[in-house]
Amino acid sequence: MSKVRVAVLMGGHSNERDVSLSTGRQIMAALTRDQYTIEGIDTGADPQDIRWIERLIETRPDVAFIALHGRGGEDGTLQGMLEQMGIRYTGSGVLASALAMDKDKTKRLLVGEGVPVPSGIVLSRDAPEDARNRAIMVDEQAGFPCIVKPVHEGSAIGCAIVRNEGELSAAIDAVFALDTHALIETYLRGTEITVGILGTETPQILPIIEIVPRGRFYDYDSKYAPGGSEHIIPARISRNASALAAKYAEQAHALLGCRGMSRVDMIVEGDQPWFLEINTIPGMTPTSLLPDAARSAGIPFPKLLDRIIEDALRGAPG
Repeated sequence: MSKVRVAVLMGGHSNERDVSLSTGRQIMAALTRDQYTIEGIDTGADPQDIRWIERLIETRPDVAFIALHGRGGEDGTLQGMLEQMGIRYTGSGVLASALAMDKDKTKRLLVGEGVPVPSGIVLSRDAPEDARNRAIMVDEQAGFPCIVKPVHEGSAIGCAIVRNEGELSAAIDAVFALDTHALIETYLRGTEITVGILGTETPQILPIIEIVPRGRFYDYDSKYAPGGSEHIIPARISRNASALAAKYAEQAHALLGCRGMSRVDMIVEGDQPWFLEINTIPGMTPTSLLPDAARSAGIPFPKLLDRIIEDALRGAPG
């Protein structure tokens, strides 16, 4: 049998470039050479440099394994380009990718499905309120302490816990340096968990992971620094909370139309899980969560990649 030609797309120009490169290298190292012909392609730190597209065309892959995180890779733009080129690709399609990248729109959709989400408010950089009005709005709709985050970033980039009104403006301004919109949510104290999902037609819910960050919350360093967090499988939550978390994760995966894989992050207070966000291209770095969950389910990393690729190849080009 001929080998499957795989182009691993990584790097990119988002704030998650370094994480993406780590994910891409892990994938390339784990894919079996007797089954695949592998080409690693860095889509570049400069969005104006499109030489990588010529290389992708020359490679003529059977499937593009998208290892990009953040804007330009996880938000539907790359997926749309690959569809125009007739190249199959791993993970979710254009609409699901775009929706999942927008934390506010995802929350609004899930509220309609009865999935609990933290209270909050979205502020726009293009319609700035004065500092006092911001504080009043946040106090009324999220309260203090709250968590401030960009609407369109991942990997906890730009996230900050704000304990009082005096810390609010600096946190919002920091977000506006990265994004046009800031999401401010009630800061929930509880058990941080993540639920991984594999598949499209009959998705498999992976064992739930409890995340114990070394710092105050699961920030960038906790995610990617060695020893930054502890992953406990299965999560130390009740059976009822586990069932609800799995249900909410599956609802989010299905409602957005996710394909191949996803990872849903939540906070559990008592027996109640609260949806935080969904990731359509979960990290595959040495400290990442989805590979840990898959291993716990008896799926070693190379087999996890096989399943993701097989799911992509079953679909129509793009």
